[in-house]
Amino acid sequence: MKLASLVAAGAAALAVGAAAHAAYPDHPIHVIVPFPPGGSTDVVTRIVVAKAQELLGQNIIVENRGGAGSIIGSDYVAKAVPDGYTLLVGQTAFAVNASLREKLPYDTVKDFTPIALMADHPGVFLAQYTKPYNTFKEFIAYTKANPGKVVYSSAGTGSWPHLAMAMLAKDAGLQMVHVPYQGTGPAKADLIAGRVDVKIEAYATSMGMVKDGKLKVLAVTSAQRDPILPDVPTIAELGYPGYETSYWIGLLGPAKMPPDVTAKLEKVFLQAVNDPEVKQKLDAQTIHPHPLPAKDLEALIHKEIDKWAAVIKDSNIDKQ
Repeated sequence: MKLASLVAAGAAALAVGAAAHAAYPDHPIHVIVPFPPGGSTDVVTRIVVAKAQELLGQNIIVENRGGAGSIIGSDYVAKAVPDGYTLLVGQTAFAVNASLREKLPYDTVKDFTPIALMADHPGVFLAQYTKPYNTFKEFIAYTKANPGKVVYSSAGTGSWPHLAMAMLAKDAGLQMVHVPYQGTGPAKADLIAGRVDVKIEAYATSMGMVKDGKLKVLAVTSAQRDPILPDVPTIAELGYPGYETSYWIGLLGPAKMPPDVTAKLEKVFLQAVNDPEVKQKLDAQTIHPHPLPAKDLEALIHKEIDKWAAVIKDSNIDKQ
């Protein structure tokens, strides 16, 4: 009799556990943006999350945990319970840090579960409007004729704009001076003022200055021309066919998430990114919806880690 009672109790417990698991999500989900509010990562997240929570029928809270080039927020998620209620917005810096940082508090590959790619946006090669080059080819010619004279800015050592320019310098055989700043704002301010000459940056954060005539776009960094700037050539088509980079934004969770939870989140976030209203809002920010499933995000992360590791090594960028 006792054995029968234990079996019945065990079966009941399993049924309750299965029902609870099937109810996911039964309370709010936290999505961690590892940067301060206002940047493109934050903007994309809030646009997509607004639709995803409608589809899930559950609140999704966007929480900004910036610091240490996205490491603080990433570490928070890596160490969270892998139940699908704490997620991370990963981006280019997430892959860069695997090689840039001497020691990370997590393993970039082993400690996370890729869920879906949401968006990306290419960089634009910007020059201050008074500089003596109006095309990318003129810039290359000027820089080669004046080695060490051209100065470029970035949001900091190891930031995507820095590494994108370092990759170009290697591919084109250019000698330039890098000036790292504490953030995009001051780096762009000195570019506009002419204290530095050029910069690679997302068009989403420089569009206003270009339209006002304070900066000029000489090229885009994507593999194909951007539909927003159809008349602007790619760096690849201007003589550097291996050159390509964009700032990607995807969703991850901690390692060992339940496969059914991961699959549900993947489906919902891909559906959200594909929503016409979401696409319209992202396009208005000059950011491209790029919905790809978990396996493709995982492949992208591996590819990006290898790419930036080579750039960091070949450019003799000190690890931090």
